[in-house]
Amino acid sequence: MERNRIHSKIALIFKQEIFNLKVSFQQSYCQRKLSMMSSQALTFSTLSSDAASVIDIKPVDTLLSSTPLNASSVYVEFLAFPINPQDLLAIAGKYPVKPVYTTPDGSKIAGNDGVAVVKRVGESVMTLREGDTVLPKRHGLGTWRTSGVFPADSLVRIPSGVDPVAAGLLKMGFAPAYLLLEDLVKLRPGSWIVINAALGVIPQMACQFARLRGCHVVAVIRARDDIQQARDILRANGADIVVTEEELEAHGSEADPALAIVAKENRVMLALDAVFGPRAEHLARLLGAGGTFVNYGSLGGSDGVLQLTQELLFWKQITFRNFRLSQQLSSRSDVEVERLMAWFVDLLAQGQLRTPSVEILRWSKDDVNEMTRKVHGVLDSAAKKSIGTKKTVIVL
Repeated sequence: MERNRIHSKIALIFKQEIFNLKVSFQQSYCQRKLSMMSSQALTFSTLSSDAASVIDIKPVDTLLSSTPLNASSVYVEFLAFPINPQDLLAIAGKYPVKPVYTTPDGSKIAGNDGVAVVKRVGESVMTLREGDTVLPKRHGLGTWRTSGVFPADSLVRIPSGVDPVAAGLLKMGFAPAYLLLEDLVKLRPGSWIVINAALGVIPQMACQFARLRGCHVVAVIRARDDIQQARDILRANGADIVVTEEELEAHGSEADPALAIVAKENRVMLALDAVFGPRAEHLARLLGAGGTFVNYGSLGGSDGVLQLTQELLFWKQITFRNFRLSQQLSSRSDVEVERLMAWFVDLLAQGQLRTPSVEILRWSKDDVNEMTRKVHGVLDSAAKKSIGTKKTVIVL
C-alpha cells in the first residue's frame, strides 16, 4: 500500500514536470514568434561610454504594419543603418541631441541615421508615398530598428533602387564630405587638401569629391601592417599623396618628396581634421598662407588640445573653423537637401563616385541572442578605434 502511494506521488511529480516543460516551451516559442513579428530595436536604458555593455535588442511595437496611423505619419521598414561616432556619444550621454523614442519599458531607441522604405502613409501625408526610399532629416529619431512610425516631415526622400549600404551612408558620409569642400572655403582646380583619419568614410568620400573638383589630396593615416593596401585604397579614391601620422611627426613636410614641394610652394589651402589634439597640429603646419583648418570630429578624444603658434596665427594667418553637418544642412531647404541626395545617387549610378569600404553585418530576427552578441562585438570594436577598424553598416 505504501509502495503504491509512493509510485502515485512520483507519477504525479513527473506529470507536473512534463506540464511545466510544455508551458515553458510554449512561452519560449510565443516570445520568439512575437519577437520575429514585432519591430526590433537596439535600445539602452543606462548611459555608458561602453555602448556594448548597455545596448540590448528589444521588441518595440507588435504588428506595426496593421495598426492605424496618425494622419501625418508614415510607417517605414529599415533597409540599413550605420554605426557612427555620434551614436556612441549619444549612448554615453555626451551628444547634444537626445533620443526621441523609447520602448514600452522606457528604454531609449538608439541610432541617428539609416535608410528605410515607406510602407504606409497617413491620410494627410502629401510629400511621401508607399514605396519611397527615405532618410532621417534630423538626429535622435532612433534609427537602429527594423521598422517604425515617424512624422512624414522628419524624413527626406531619395531616389529608389539605391544599394542599401550606399544609401545608408549618404547623409552622414557623402553629405559632410561634399559640404566640407563646398561651404567653408573657396577651392579652385589645382588646390591641395590635407585630410587625416583618411580611411574613414567621410575622408574617403572627400578624396572622391576633391578629384571631381580637380583638386589634389594629401591623405594621412596611422601606421599599420597593411600599409600598401591602405595606400592603394586611398589612391583609388583620388588621393595623390599618402603619408602616416608617424612620418609627419618625425619629418614634417619632408615625409614625402612630393609633399615637400607642395608645402614649400604654399599650395595646401584646406586641412580637414577628424582627430584634433597634437595629431591635428601636423595638418595645420602643412597649410599655406591664408589656408583654412576645419575640425569636424574628435577621434583623438573630446578633451584634446590643439596648440596654436605665432606662425600659424600671425605669419600664415590660418583660419580655424569647426563643422557641424546639421548646421550646414539647415541652411538648405528640404527641396535642396533632397536634390543634393539625388545628385549623390546619380554620381554613384554614373560611376563617378563609389561606395567607401565598410564592414557589413546582416540583421537576423531568428536568433536574438546571437544577433545581440554580434552587435556588441561591432560596438566594442567601434569604441576601441583600433587600427584597421572600418565603419559597420547593419543591413536588414
